[in-house]
Amino acid sequence: MGRFIMRGLVVALMAALAVLPGTAFGAKPVEQFHDHSTDSFSDEICGMPVDVDVVVTENFFLYADDSFRQTIRFMGTFTNPVNGKAVVVSVAGQNRGSAPIVDEEAGTITFVTTTKGLPEQIKTPSGPVLTRDAGIITFADTFDLETDEFISSEIVLVKGPHPEADSDFTLFCEVITEALT
Repeated sequence: MGRFIMRGLVVALMAALAVLPGTAFGAKPVEQFHDHSTDSFSDEICGMPVDVDVVVTENFFLYADDSFRQTIRFMGTFTNPVNGKAVVVSVAGQNRGSAPIVDEEAGTITFVTTTKGLPEQIKTPSGPVLTRDAGIITFADTFDLETDEFISSEIVLVKGPHPEADSDFTLFCEVITEALT
């Protein structure tokens, strides 16, 4: 769940403006959608049962060259049903991706995605910020072309504080577990 949220609920969740083809800036999208949803449910996060309330707003644009742009705002409140302790996880910003890079010789497909904004903030409902990633971060995620199996993820650009990425995506569960117990 931490990596999922970190990447802005996309593959996702994250291509840098520099690698986005210039035609995408003025081009009209070939597909687009807008979604706003709220939901409440019980689930498990970092091995703990939680009651969850989420609000998500997303705008997604796919261009003819297979690049995309997504703006997203996510706010989820995770409450421990046993002791009532809660955390609020927020994500807000823009994700851009270039067309996938297919290497048929290696049998791989790589997605380069950039997140700009607030990839992750965890705080208590009325208290302090526990951790905050902000700025720009670009990932190159590689998958097996035939099986779609995940092969690797590489961070190729970082601007701003990204303690979640610095922790190799272990900080999320550390912070959540401590705050909810």
